[in-house]
Amino acid sequence: MTAAVAAPEGDRERAERILEFLAPGAAQSWGTVLAGEPHSKSRPRFNKDGRAYKDPADAEAEDSTKWKLRQWFRRPPLTGNVALGCVFFRSSMQLIDGDNMLKHVCDAGNGILWVDDSQATAKFAAVELDPERPRTVLVVAPHVSTMLRGTDNVRTCQGCSEPFRPSRPVQKYCGRNCSAKARKAVPS
Repeated sequence: MTAAVAAPEGDRERAERILEFLAPGAAQSWGTVLAGEPHSKSRPRFNKDGRAYKDPADAEAEDSTKWKLRQWFRRPPLTGNVALGCVFFRSSMQLIDGDNMLKHVCDAGNGILWVDDSQATAKFAAVELDPERPRTVLVVAPHVSTMLRGTDNVRTCQGCSEPFRPSRPVQKYCGRNCSAKARKAVPS
């Protein structure tokens, strides 16, 4: 696990246990510690016309987290299924949902850790108290799942031999044209 800051004793071991649970036997994995108070994504806000907009504090925190992730994860984004685990060490007992903090990390990781956070097919969040050293312990690894996402969800069309992303589990052809050509080619 590569640490962005000096991790307290036990962070590395905990991260390794989380990875073993989420992505057992993963050939590759990455981990880091992001210093500072973990941010929680707030609910959508709406202007007087009813249009949603991003809370400026959320946007600023997401930009800060994106910057930290870019400094740490210096490789192309993962393209298949991903396992994500986070332990959020907060400085106070304020009631903050782990899933809202995890959503913040997921959104900040788009285009950096993964192409899109929909690729995260295994997630874990834990919230702990550490008034002296607020931080986020973050681990990422490829995830094997029957729910295929990203480049894991590419097949070869049985009609034209081109790669395509199926929308149904049993889809064999990239589209109607290839499916129709295949039916016509089969002798009756």
